[in-house]
Amino acid sequence: MLKIVTTLLRGAASEAEDALFDAHAIRVLEQNLRDAAAALEHSRRELACAMAHQAGEERAVEALEARIAELVAAAGEALDGQREDLAADVATVIAATEDETAMRKAAVEKFAADVRRLKQLSDDGRLRLQDLRRGLEMARAQDALRRAGVNGRRALHAGTGALREAEATLVRIRDVQAKQDDVAAALDELDQRESGRDLTDRLAAAGFGRMKKTKPADVLARLKAARTAALDSEAAP
Repeated sequence: MLKIVTTLLRGAASEAEDALFDAHAIRVLEQNLRDAAAALEHSRRELACAMAHQAGEERAVEALEARIAELVAAAGEALDGQREDLAADVATVIAATEDETAMRKAAVEKFAADVRRLKQLSDDGRLRLQDLRRGLEMARAQDALRRAGVNGRRALHAGTGALREAEATLVRIRDVQAKQDDVAAALDELDQRESGRDLTDRLAAAGFGRMKKTKPADVLARLKAARTAALDSEAAP
Protein backbone atom coordinates (compact mmCIF):
# COMPACT_ATOMS: atom_id res chain seq x y z
CA MET A 1 0.00 0.00 0.00
CA LEU A 2 2.76 2.42 0.94
CA LYS A 3 4.54 1.64 -2.32
CA ILE A 4 1.41 2.45 -4.32
CA VAL A 5 0.94 5.76 -2.50
CA THR A 6 4.59 6.66 -3.08
CA THR A 7 4.25 5.86 -6.78
CA LEU A 8 1.11 7.98 -7.08
CA LEU A 9 2.81 10.91 -5.36
CA ARG A 10 5.77 10.66 -7.70
CA GLY A 11 3.42 10.56 -10.67
CA ALA A 12 1.54 13.61 -9.44
CA ALA A 13 4.79 15.52 -8.90
CA SER A 14 5.95 14.63 -12.41
CA GLU A 15 2.64 15.79 -13.88
CA ALA A 16 2.85 19.06 -11.94
CA GLU A 17 6.40 19.62 -13.19
CA ASP A 18 5.33 19.00 -16.78
CA ALA A 19 2.38 21.35 -16.38
CA LEU A 20 4.63 24.07 -14.98
CA PHE A 21 7.06 23.68 -17.86
CA ASP A 22 4.27 23.75 -20.44
CA ALA A 23 2.89 26.95 -18.90
CA HIS A 24 6.22 28.75 -18.98
CA ALA A 25 8.08 27.06 -21.88
CA ILE A 26 8.62 30.29 -23.80
CA ARG A 27 10.05 32.06 -20.75
CA VAL A 28 12.37 29.12 -20.14
CA LEU A 29 13.50 29.24 -23.76
CA GLU A 30 14.06 33.00 -23.55
CA GLN A 31 16.29 32.57 -20.50
CA ASN A 32 18.15 29.74 -22.22
CA LEU A 33 18.84 32.02 -25.17
CA ARG A 34 20.07 34.79 -22.88
CA ASP A 35 22.45 32.35 -21.20
CA ALA A 36 23.65 31.07 -24.57
CA ALA A 37 24.23 34.62 -25.86
CA ALA A 38 26.28 35.48 -22.75
CA ALA A 39 28.37 32.33 -23.19
CA LEU A 40 29.01 33.18 -26.85
CA GLU A 41 30.06 36.72 -25.93
CA HIS A 42 32.52 35.30 -23.41
CA SER A 43 33.83 32.97 -26.12
CA ARG A 44 34.30 35.95 -28.46
CA ARG A 45 36.36 37.76 -25.82
CA GLU A 46 38.53 34.68 -25.37
CA LEU A 47 38.98 34.49 -29.14
CA ALA A 48 40.01 38.17 -29.30
CA CYS A 49 42.58 37.62 -26.53
CA ALA A 50 44.01 34.57 -28.30
CA MET A 51 44.28 36.48 -31.57
CA ALA A 52 46.02 39.38 -29.80
CA HIS A 53 48.54 37.02 -28.19
CA GLN A 54 49.17 35.34 -31.52
CA ALA A 55 49.83 38.67 -33.24
CA GLY A 56 52.21 39.70 -30.44
CA GLU A 57 54.18 36.47 -30.70
CA GLU A 58 54.40 36.79 -34.48
CA ARG A 59 55.84 40.30 -34.14
CA ALA A 60 58.32 39.04 -31.55
CA VAL A 61 59.46 36.26 -33.89
CA GLU A 62 60.00 38.75 -36.71
CA ALA A 63 62.04 41.01 -34.43
CA LEU A 64 64.18 38.09 -33.20
CA GLU A 65 64.87 36.88 -36.74
CA ALA A 66 65.94 40.40 -37.73
CA ARG A 67 68.23 40.52 -34.69
CA ILE A 68 69.79 37.18 -35.63
CA ALA A 69 70.53 38.48 -39.12
CA GLU A 70 72.26 41.54 -37.64
CA LEU A 71 74.32 39.39 -35.28
CA VAL A 72 75.41 37.05 -38.07
CA ALA A 73 76.62 40.03 -40.09
CA ALA A 74 78.46 41.39 -37.04
CA ALA A 75 80.10 38.03 -36.38
CA GLY A 76 81.30 37.91 -39.98
CA GLU A 77 82.89 41.31 -39.64
CA ALA A 78 84.58 40.25 -36.40
CA LEU A 79 86.03 37.17 -38.09
CA ASP A 80 87.27 39.32 -40.97
CA GLY A 81 89.03 41.49 -38.41
CA GLN A 82 90.71 38.46 -36.78
CA ARG A 83 88.64 38.97 -33.62
CA GLU A 84 87.51 35.45 -32.98
CA ASP A 85 86.91 36.30 -29.33
CA LEU A 86 84.25 38.83 -30.32
CA ALA A 87 82.81 36.39 -32.84
CA ALA A 88 82.52 33.79 -30.10
CA ASP A 89 80.62 36.25 -27.90
CA VAL A 90 78.30 37.04 -30.77
CA ALA A 91 77.80 33.33 -31.40
CA THR A 92 76.67 32.89 -27.81
CA VAL A 93 74.08 35.63 -28.23
CA ILE A 94 72.97 34.13 -31.55
CA ALA A 95 72.49 30.73 -29.93
CA ALA A 96 70.32 32.16 -27.16
CA THR A 97 68.32 34.22 -29.64
CA GLU A 98 67.73 31.21 -31.87
CA ASP A 99 66.45 29.25 -28.87
CA GLU A 100 64.06 32.06 -27.95
CA THR A 101 62.89 32.27 -31.55
CA ALA A 102 62.13 28.55 -31.60
CA MET A 103 60.10 28.80 -28.41
CA ARG A 104 58.13 31.77 -29.67
CA LYS A 105 57.42 30.01 -32.97
CA ALA A 106 56.01 27.10 -31.01
CA ALA A 107 53.83 29.56 -29.09
CA VAL A 108 52.61 31.06 -32.37
CA GLU A 109 51.60 27.62 -33.62
CA LYS A 110 49.70 26.91 -30.39
CA PHE A 111 47.89 30.24 -30.52
CA ALA A 112 47.01 29.60 -34.18
CA ALA A 113 45.47 26.24 -33.28
CA ASP A 114 43.53 27.79 -30.39
CA VAL A 115 42.28 30.59 -32.62
CA ARG A 116 41.07 28.13 -35.27
CA ARG A 117 39.27 26.05 -32.65
CA LEU A 118 37.64 29.05 -30.97
CA LYS A 119 36.57 30.49 -34.33
CA GLN A 120 34.89 27.23 -35.26
CA LEU A 121 33.11 26.98 -31.91
CA SER A 122 32.05 30.62 -32.08
CA ASP A 123 30.72 30.28 -35.63
CA ASP A 124 28.81 27.11 -34.81
CA GLY A 125 27.34 28.64 -31.68
CA ARG A 126 26.33 31.82 -33.51
CA LEU A 127 24.48 29.87 -36.20
CA ARG A 128 22.71 27.71 -33.64
CA LEU A 129 21.71 30.78 -31.65
CA GLN A 130 20.26 32.38 -34.78
CA ASP A 131 18.20 29.25 -35.47
CA LEU A 132 16.94 29.17 -31.89
CA ARG A 133 15.99 32.84 -32.00
CA ARG A 134 13.99 32.25 -35.17
CA GLY A 135 12.33 29.34 -33.44
CA LEU A 136 11.54 31.54 -30.45
CA GLU A 137 9.86 34.12 -32.65
CA MET A 138 7.76 31.40 -34.24
CA ALA A 139 6.87 30.05 -30.79
CA ARG A 140 5.85 33.51 -29.64
CA ALA A 141 3.65 33.96 -32.70
CA GLN A 142 2.04 30.59 -32.18
CA ASP A 143 1.47 31.33 -28.49
CA ALA A 144 -0.09 34.69 -29.37
CA LEU A 145 -2.47 32.96 -31.77
CA ARG A 146 -3.32 30.38 -29.15
CA ARG A 147 -4.05 33.05 -26.54
CA ALA A 148 -6.04 35.13 -29.02
CA GLY A 149 -8.79 32.54 -28.89
CA VAL A 150 -9.25 32.18 -32.66
CA ASN A 151 -11.50 29.18 -33.12
CA GLY A 152 -9.78 27.94 -36.24
CA ARG A 153 -6.36 28.11 -34.61
CA ARG A 154 -7.64 26.37 -31.53
CA ALA A 155 -8.97 23.51 -33.60
CA LEU A 156 -5.72 23.20 -35.54
CA HIS A 157 -3.49 23.26 -32.51
CA ALA A 158 -5.71 20.90 -30.53
CA GLY A 159 -4.45 17.94 -32.55
CA THR A 160 -0.85 19.04 -33.07
CA GLY A 161 -0.14 20.69 -29.70
CA ALA A 162 1.36 17.56 -28.16
CA LEU A 163 3.59 16.97 -31.21
CA ARG A 164 4.73 20.60 -31.21
CA GLU A 165 5.64 20.41 -27.53
CA ALA A 166 7.45 17.10 -28.09
CA GLU A 167 9.42 18.60 -31.00
CA ALA A 168 10.34 21.66 -28.95
CA THR A 169 11.49 19.44 -26.07
CA LEU A 170 13.52 17.28 -28.47
CA VAL A 171 15.20 20.37 -29.93
CA ARG A 172 16.13 21.49 -26.41
CA ILE A 173 17.59 18.07 -25.61
CA ARG A 174 19.62 17.97 -28.82
CA ASP A 175 20.92 21.50 -28.30
CA VAL A 176 22.03 20.73 -24.75
CA GLN A 177 23.70 17.49 -25.79
CA ALA A 178 25.43 19.12 -28.75
CA LYS A 179 26.72 21.93 -26.52
CA GLN A 180 28.01 19.40 -24.00
CA ASP A 181 29.72 17.43 -26.80
CA ASP A 182 31.41 20.61 -28.08
CA VAL A 183 32.72 21.47 -24.62
CA ALA A 184 33.92 17.91 -24.01
CA ALA A 185 35.69 17.81 -27.38
CA ALA A 186 37.39 21.15 -26.74
CA LEU A 187 38.52 20.01 -23.28
CA ASP A 188 39.84 16.73 -24.69
CA GLU A 189 41.79 18.61 -27.35
CA LEU A 190 43.30 20.93 -24.76
CA ASP A 191 44.16 18.03 -22.45
CA GLN A 192 45.88 16.13 -25.28
CA ARG A 193 47.81 19.18 -26.41
CA GLU A 194 48.90 20.07 -22.90
CA SER A 195 49.90 16.52 -22.01
CA GLY A 196 51.87 16.21 -25.27
CA ARG A 197 53.68 19.48 -24.66
CA ASP A 198 54.49 18.42 -21.10
CA LEU A 199 55.96 15.16 -22.40
CA THR A 200 58.04 16.99 -24.99
CA ASP A 201 59.36 19.41 -22.39
CA ARG A 202 60.28 16.58 -20.02
CA LEU A 203 62.06 14.68 -22.81
CA ALA A 204 63.98 17.83 -23.78
CA ALA A 205 64.95 18.43 -20.16
CA ALA A 206 66.31 14.88 -20.00
CA GLY A 207 68.36 15.38 -23.16
CA PHE A 208 66.07 13.50 -25.54
CA GLY A 209 63.96 14.59 -28.48
CA ARG A 210 64.51 17.32 -31.04
CA MET A 211 64.03 20.37 -28.79
CA LYS A 212 67.65 20.77 -27.76
CA LYS A 213 69.48 23.97 -26.99
CA THR A 214 71.67 25.41 -29.70
CA LYS A 215 75.36 25.26 -28.81
CA PRO A 216 77.37 28.46 -29.27
CA ALA A 217 80.35 26.44 -30.48
CA ASP A 218 78.22 24.96 -33.28
CA VAL A 219 77.07 28.43 -34.29
CA LEU A 220 80.68 29.70 -34.34
CA ALA A 221 81.83 26.77 -36.46
CA ARG A 222 78.97 27.37 -38.86
CA LEU A 223 79.85 31.07 -39.12
CA LYS A 224 83.51 30.25 -39.79
CA ALA A 225 82.63 27.77 -42.51
CA ALA A 226 80.25 30.19 -44.17
CA ARG A 227 82.82 33.00 -44.01
CA THR A 228 85.60 30.82 -45.41
CA ALA A 229 83.39 29.72 -48.28
CA ALA A 230 82.51 33.34 -49.03
CA LEU A 231 86.19 34.42 -49.02
CA ASP A 232 87.18 31.49 -51.26
CA SER A 233 84.41 32.44 -53.66
CA GLU A 234 85.64 36.04 -53.80
CA ALA A 235 89.28 34.93 -54.29
CA ALA A 236 88.38 32.55 -57.10
CA PRO A 237 89.06 34.00 -60.65
